[in-house]
Amino acid sequence: MAFYSGQDGQLLIDGTKAAKVQSFSFSSSQAVLETTSLEDTDRTLIAGVRSYSGSARLFYYQASAGSGGDVTTLINKCIKAGSGAGDGTAADSSSVTLKLKIDDGSANGRFITFSAFITSLSMNSSVGEVLSADISFEANGAPTEVSI
Repeated sequence: MAFYSGQDGQLLIDGTKAAKVQSFSFSSSQAVLETTSLEDTDRTLIAGVRSYSGSARLFYYQASAGSGGDVTTLINKCIKAGSGAGDGTAADSSSVTLKLKIDDGSANGRFITFSAFITSLSMNSSVGEVLSADISFEANGAPTEVSI
């Protein structure tokens, strides 16, 4: 029997292992549609739309001064500069491929991979603490790989 802890978790962003992740969470929900009709005595249901969402906290980390990092990749996916014309237009946000993985000692581990949009991002800077970024995400479509 094995137990896993937070240090067994990994987050991959567009196929690259995130360098400094403090935590991630993932949630799945299944809507149901009622199929009960007149004269039925019991409620009946069928499966509806599934949705997936979650969040993560990453430390703002760069391997060398001026280089990009995990947080930079995520920021660039959701925050786009305007056209400069003052008309308030900017490029659309783009999706990111996230892989939430538990290193269970096997070759591949346990994981779920999906395309997602970053729905919120906040950066936190406090005296005496490492600069961090909190993100929330919503999956776009069904997961592309699942091995839980």
